Amino acid sequence: MRKHKRIIFEIGLCSLLLLAGCVQSEIIDDVRLVTGIGYDKGKDDKVIGTILIPFYMPDQKVLNDTLTTSASPTRDLFADFEHMSQDPIVAGSVEVALFGMDIAKTGIYQVLDALQRDPGVGTKVYLAVVDGKAKDILEGDYGKRGNSSFIADLLDQNIKERDLPKTNLHLFMSDFYQVGKSAYLPIIKRKNATSVEISGIALLKDGKVVDKIPRNEMFFFKLMNEKYSGGTVRVVLGKHKAVVESLHTKSKKKLVRRDPYEIDVHIKLKGYLHQYTGHSLEQKTIHEVERAIEKKIRKNSGKLVKQFQEQGVDPFGFGQFVRTKTRNFDYNKWKNQDYKGLTVNIIPTVTIVESGVIE
Repeated sequence: MRKHKRIIFEIGLCSLLLLAGCVQSEIIDDVRLVTGIGYDKGKDDKVIGTILIPFYMPDQKVLNDTLTTSASPTRDLFADFEHMSQDPIVAGSVEVALFGMDIAKTGIYQVLDALQRDPGVGTKVYLAVVDGKAKDILEGDYGKRGNSSFIADLLDQNIKERDLPKTNLHLFMSDFYQVGKSAYLPIIKRKNATSVEISGIALLKDGKVVDKIPRNEMFFFKLMNEKYSGGTVRVVLGKHKAVVESLHTKSKKKLVRRDPYEIDVHIKLKGYLHQYTGHSLEQKTIHEVERAIEKKIRKNSGKLVKQFQEQGVDPFGFGQFVRTKTRNFDYNKWKNQDYKGLTVNIIPTVTIVESGVIE
């Protein structure tokens, strides 16, 4: 028995050594790690690709180096980059992939398909549309830890703490292939050579950007889409203003009827009255603030729904929701007829659980 165990152990050890010999080993100092990649529209149906390669200097801020090439959208851009570099290029550290607005309006499916097939690119890579050129964003100089880390942290912070919906390569591709739901991406904008900001959300149809949501409507977009805490909403009560910070929100859809379709969307928001410009804050005033926010949610969220119906996009996933509730669901009929005639009732319930500063 002991002899058999020894034989099995030796076979296993040999197998591990053989596998180790098959794996390509790369020393960090001998390769160029790509942390960001950008795509812009080129001439003659070509794509302009830009990669970001940081250089880490001892006790200094990161130096941002970029390489740019032009190729067919289905071609491996990294093969071209290899011919421009003195060291091997590795894509295993990509944090962000950016799409210039020009290529985003033309269509990003081909470059996305090539990106997701690259084994060196992880599924949690952040994606964003650039209001301008992706190349210009990558060539900036933001923060001390490098451009890609700055942009990734910007998106991550606004997802966790503010009003940007969850987004990455995996979630985007899931929405992209989902029947009855449209994909969307954040829009970022370069303010100057050292600053980038989130300016809205891009809505895609058939892989092309067809509409966008401005930054001041992102709170209501995320409110309809997912549970979250963070984000603020402002309302006016006569001569006074109130600012409520969301502590917890959730939404739930209910199919009320078919032919024609009607859906209720129940939204519950618990918030913190962060600021009120009146002289005193009574319970009556708090209730007035709650009702004013409910009214604003109904108005602004309803406006978004109508906007999406007109554009033929469905980022809230009403089609996917109805499909799960309907036997023999006809998606073509839904897309061409039923969705446009869908009635959506926004039913918000706002509760202020704390109050803060009175000016």
